[in-house]
This record gives sequence, C-alpha cells and structure tokens, in this order.
Amino acid sequence: MGQRGVIYGRASKDARHTGTSVDKQIERGEYWARGEGIELLQPIRDDNMGATRGSRERPGFKKVRDLIEQRAIDVLILWEVSRSTRDATESMGLLDVAEDNNVAIAVDGKRYDPADDTDRIQLQFMFMMADSEGRRTKKRNVDSVTTNAHRGTPHGRLPYGYRRIYDSSNGVLLQQTPLDEDGQLLPEAKVLAEAARDVLSGVPIRRICIQLNERGVPSPRKPRAKTLQDSPADVVTLWERASLRQLLLNPTIAGRRIYRGEDIGPAQWEPIIEYDQWLKLRALLSDPSRLTVPVPRGPSPRHLLTGIARCGVCGARLKAATNMKRLKKAYVCRHEGCMKVTVTGERVDAMVEATVLALFASSGFRSSLASAYRDRAESQKNGPDIGAQITELEEERDELESMRAQDPPIISTRAYAAEDLRIEKAIDRLRASEVATVTSPVLRRMLRATTLEESWKAADLMDRREVIRILFDVTINRPEKNTGQRFDPNRVVVEPSAFLRDDVLQGQAPGR
Repeated sequence: MGQRGVIYGRASKDARHTGTSVDKQIERGEYWARGEGIELLQPIRDDNMGATRGSRERPGFKKVRDLIEQRAIDVLILWEVSRSTRDATESMGLLDVAEDNNVAIAVDGKRYDPADDTDRIQLQFMFMMADSEGRRTKKRNVDSVTTNAHRGTPHGRLPYGYRRIYDSSNGVLLQQTPLDEDGQLLPEAKVLAEAARDVLSGVPIRRICIQLNERGVPSPRKPRAKTLQDSPADVVTLWERASLRQLLLNPTIAGRRIYRGEDIGPAQWEPIIEYDQWLKLRALLSDPSRLTVPVPRGPSPRHLLTGIARCGVCGARLKAATNMKRLKKAYVCRHEGCMKVTVTGERVDAMVEATVLALFASSGFRSSLASAYRDRAESQKNGPDIGAQITELEEERDELESMRAQDPPIISTRAYAAEDLRIEKAIDRLRASEVATVTSPVLRRMLRATTLEESWKAADLMDRREVIRILFDVTINRPEKNTGQRFDPNRVVVEPSAFLRDDVLQGQAPGR
C-alpha cells in the first residue's frame, strides 16, 4: 500500500483574497508528491491567516494536527516550515505529535523524520528561524505603525467619508482625503457634515437616521445574510442611531490621529468637520441631558415611557407589554433576576403627562428654563476658544520634542518628562471643560407656545419622550402590599432630572 500525504498551505496576507500564494505552495507540493508516488488527500489551506504567537486559531492547521493524531497520513508536505507555524512552542508540539504517530515532514522537496535525531535537529533549527523572523516582522510592523501614528499618516481601514489615493507605479499610499477630484466633499463626507450641522442645531440623531433611511442613503454597515436578499448589490440603506453617533464621535472626521484608542494630535488629512466644531459636537452628544437613556437599539419606541421609566427594585429600564391578560398596556421589568415590577401603562402615562403640564404651568418655570438655555449658550459663545488653546499646547509640545531631538538634547530627560506631563494634563482639562448647549426643538416650541396643552397635543411621540427624558427621572416602585388591579399612584415617583435640578429649578422640585 502506497503512502498517504497531505499538503498544507498558508499565507499571512491575502488582501485581494486571490489565494495565489497558497495555490503555488500546493502546486509545488503536488509536483513533489507525484515524483515520490505519494497518494494525496485533499489539500488543506489557511488563507490570509498569521501563524505567529498570539495569532487566531487556524482551522486548517487544526485539521492537519487531527489527521496526524488519527494516523490518517504518513507525510505532511510543506513548502517551508514557516507555512505551518512561526511559534516555537507550537512547532515543538507539531514535531512531537508527528514523531508519536510515525509521520514524516517534507519541506521544500526534502523529507525529514522527526524521530531521527539529525532530522529533528534540522527541523527544530528551521522552526526556530521561522519564530525569530516572525518576531522581527512583528516588531517592524509595530514600529511602522507607531511611526505612522506620530507622523499623522493614515493606517488601518478606510474611514467612512474618505477616499485614498495611491501611487499608480508602486501602490504606495499618497493621501487620504474627504474631497473628490473637483475639491468637493464626497457624498459620504456630506452625510457626516450635514448630520453634525443638524445635531448642533438641535435635531435628534434618531430623526436624522429616519430622514437618511427615507432618502435611501447607503450606510457604512456591511450586508448580512438577510440584507443580501433585499440588496444583491451589497448596499445597506439602514441607518441606526448608535452607528451614526459613533461616526460623529470619531476624532478622525476632525482631522485627528488616533493611536491605541487615544487622540495624539493633528493628522495629515483634511477634516470633514473643523476641530473646534467637533469638540462642541462631542460635548453635545455627551451631555447628560441627552444621555438619560442608553443608546436605543431596534425599532422606534411606540410607548411614552419605554426605556425611560426605571424599576424601583433593580434600576433597570422598563419595557412595555401589550399582551398582558388583565392589562391593555403595562410597563414591566424584564431584567433577569428581578422582574418584580408591573404597572398599568395608561395610568402612568397620564400621571407623567399631567406632571409635565403642571410644571410648565407653574409660576416662573418657562422663564427659568429659557434662562438656563441662554446661560449655557452664552457660556459656550463667550467662553475661551478651546480648539485654539489645544492647538497652541500641541505646538508647544512639538517645540518640546524638537528640543529633545537635538544632539545633544538641550533639555534634560527629567525636565522633558515634567513638561510633557504638564502639557498633556492641560490638554485633557481643556477637552473636559468644553460646555455643551442643551438644544431641544420641541422644548423651544413649547416655550414659545401660547397654549401649552395644544402644543403638547400637537407634539408627536418622539417629541414627548424627548421632553420627559430631559426633564424627569421616572421610577416605578414595587407595591408594598397586594392591591389587585387597583392603581396606586404612590408607586410612581417623578423627580427632576440633573439638568432640571442644576440649571433650572436650583433646589425647587416639581410635584409628584
């Protein structure tokens, strides 16, 4: 009976997904196997997968190990040992399992027996060289990424809103830009610029997403199995609040370079949004009055307090239930380990709406609310130019780096470290001090309305929810005793939000 063998091929990088490198490895292995009269199993391959220490598990390599342990082959055929692994520890394991199961290893047309001392030493040396080369390659890659980061050059995936220009002769990246050949913003960049403008003017992100979806604007989201059925062209026209918010909060669109998750300074590409405007945008999107509810996912809410009211037992956000046997609509706690709060939905909605109307009808409330908005807007308008101050500090840091780079350095290591730390702390303080104006179109309309009740009735559900989110913290407690289906208003606690307490009421709380 002839010997059985399997060819294993692997390549670390295959950006075009052509598999050319692995194809060549397999062709060379097949040529050698024919000359040796070896019966080949189906080749095993791992395309676009690394083999250094810390690389993700390779399914093909695992299959090879399984074949060896099952004694299903007599020889493993490799183009070179680095194709199997660049990890010294993993290579020793491969040699041991091959020796234990009498499997030879053929490398570049030469056969080695792991059970033979001379052959094993040669294989170990080759594996050690592969491990060493893998470590050197990894270090070069890390050094290159670090250097590019400090230079402010692009790296990694192409950001949404940008295109890249390459040298046609050698494929070297020349530029990353949000502009087309005519110097106009790319369509994707326009989406972000317009969304940022709308958010700064007070338009909710969810509403912006609805408008983008109605216009059929392609989103950066990759198609899934279900969406491919509806869009064979691989274009997804579904925008979600979480993804748009993430794009707007990315410093890349403000012309900033990110390295290891941190903003390390200006980049070499043009911004879609100027840095000072982006700082205002970031502060606005991070404003506590906008974040009283976590980023919603899924379809738009259909009930007034879904995801707003909290469970008085565990603190989780309540969900609406419309399939209760005794209640037409209820707010319930679905948090695992609790699920102890259920309350009549219609009665709670009516109670919270009555609180809103009573609050706006109270003496001086509208003027206090309008004054709070004006104060925040004035603070932002008359405050220091945060972007300019940060730029000035970054220029100071560049001067410090040049002093350190002199030969010999004209600043001591200790002095450099102290100054660098001072500048970093100053930049962090400036970024944290950016003041955002709380803007709510529906609240502004209500402040201008002659009759509040008519304005409230004219507002849609999303507008009403926005008002409640900004102004109130709603908690539903568990009943102290069983009252059957009778509604107990004392279980519903409506308290002023942080914005209302700190900026508007100044110690005065609305009634419950």
